[in-house]
Amino acid sequence: MKKSDIRIIQFFNKSRNDKKLLKRFVKFHRELYRNNPHYVPLLDYEYLGFKLLGITGFFEPDNLFYKHAEITFFLAVDRDDQMLGRCCAFVNHRHNSHWGDRVGFFGHFESIDDPAVAEALINSSQEWLKEKGMDTIRGPQNLPVNEATPGLMTDGFDTRPIVYYHYNEPYYENLLIKCGLNPVKRVFSWEVPVMTPMEEKLERVANLVMKRKKVTVESWGQRSLDTRKEEMLSIYNDAWENNFGFVPFLKEEFDKIIDDMLLVMDKNLFVFVYVDGEPAGFFGGVPNIFECMQIGSFISKIELLRALKVILGAKRVKGFRFGYLGVKKKFRHMALDGVLIWYQKKYSQARGYRYCDIGWVLDDNDIVINTVKMMKDVKLSKTYTIFEKPISN
Repeated sequence: MKKSDIRIIQFFNKSRNDKKLLKRFVKFHRELYRNNPHYVPLLDYEYLGFKLLGITGFFEPDNLFYKHAEITFFLAVDRDDQMLGRCCAFVNHRHNSHWGDRVGFFGHFESIDDPAVAEALINSSQEWLKEKGMDTIRGPQNLPVNEATPGLMTDGFDTRPIVYYHYNEPYYENLLIKCGLNPVKRVFSWEVPVMTPMEEKLERVANLVMKRKKVTVESWGQRSLDTRKEEMLSIYNDAWENNFGFVPFLKEEFDKIIDDMLLVMDKNLFVFVYVDGEPAGFFGGVPNIFECMQIGSFISKIELLRALKVILGAKRVKGFRFGYLGVKKKFRHMALDGVLIWYQKKYSQARGYRYCDIGWVLDDNDIVINTVKMMKDVKLSKTYTIFEKPISN
């Protein structure tokens, strides 16, 4: 397609007209992946909000994220106003303060297979970020930051859809490379069958650590909700502080995540470990509610009924996503991650789960990668790649 045939519509999330364009922005991914069985869309409410249910959308201006961030949106359309692509660009001031850099992000990138469309979107994002004083563009990074898996799916296109993982077309990688973006980091996930016999080495190590190191393990319900929130926030921010791209959670942000998670949570998938009585780490898994979210029937196409289906069906799903693991820095190299996984596997087998997805694991996280290798029949499932390039003056 000729560049002259592409028009970029830029908008924000403030006015009534912005809201109309945001609905169009959200609708496009459904159109693009309409016949793809590997794509499971989030609820529209998660993007746009639903006051009646008390849901604040990722894109709504009163989302807590915008207390420390700025965002703009882009639609790419042809001469007939038909959608060709979309993306957003944002500056996360807390990220730049934490890392001491000037990185701007693009996210929610979708495009037809046309380099001219991708270039128009990326260039528009880059120009806006440049105006904001940024010297680097990185992504894709979808919202919410710290929850949505970062990067572009670059392997695993035929694997099982898993909650919190986004799907994209295989040709996206080529589009971004043609835009001058280069890979800077990879993120892995593995699928592990739950019902395989307990790994002897894992069980032996777990029992040895608990015996020698004054280690105790608790389930979610052994302490109050407020205590659990405080422990998790403290551990998470300490454990992830130096991980690529991580931004420390604020208490109000973290509390909101936990409160939302309670709707579909299997509390017994969360395990807490203590060393001599001090909170040292936790492991958390969430049911793979994507099993309940496929769009294939009349009911599943109505968002309110689809949301109800998710809430009611969460207890019947066959797998879960292990996406929360944190061990405080001073307790690392004590094999506490092994203790947590061993304890949780005992529960998940008793509960009858069939599979577990272990991710999002950065390619330099040797501790978790080595722990995964101890498991039987583990299979690398998905790979996501984060891209960036300098913004020219």
